[in-house]
Amino acid sequence: MAHYKALAVGVTVVAAGTLAACGGETTTTQPPRTVTVTETPAPPSMPPATSAGPERPESVARGSQTARCGPTVLKGEIQGGDAAAGNRYAKLVVTNTSSKACTLYGYGGLQLTDANGNPTPTKLTRKPDPGPALVTLEPGQQAYKNLHWGMVPDGTEPTTGPCEPESAGAKVIPPDETEPFTVTFGFGSVCRHGAIDGSAYYK
Repeated sequence: MAHYKALAVGVTVVAAGTLAACGGETTTTQPPRTVTVTETPAPPSMPPATSAGPERPESVARGSQTARCGPTVLKGEIQGGDAAAGNRYAKLVVTNTSSKACTLYGYGGLQLTDANGNPTPTKLTRKPDPGPALVTLEPGQQAYKNLHWGMVPDGTEPTTGPCEPESAGAKVIPPDETEPFTVTFGFGSVCRHGAIDGSAYYK
């Protein structure tokens, strides 16, 4: 959770007054005054899931008249795959639940969470397996995102018990969006400090 500190700036203002009198000149100097100005920085925009900047090129955006698939129209699940030699593979499956077509382009974001929705270690790396391509989902259609992570501690993590705090869910941010939807993550710890490889979305 970010903490915001008020920034106090002290400004010393010295006022001098000069009085002219008959028979001589008298200068009166006022004592220094200190004016304190308090500025409170605005909270930065912090999306609740690992994400990056805009993904969809202008050429793709201009060529598509269909709205993006946002978090309010998508539902998802993570389906387990193979596990071999300390590696785990899965697919994030998203479904368009709206009554209109929508599009996905790119990788989006992912943040693992515990059972209470609190973040657990996550380092999402984009892998072009496959890379970005425009995906159009008609109502009820699904798209996929390949996921891969390790199950072996990296040498700085515990070797007895979980290598990292166990994850029970994930917050998923669709490409070019800032708000997430949630999915269940039933695979426990993600070693190497939450390192996950993720592909772009595809059909």
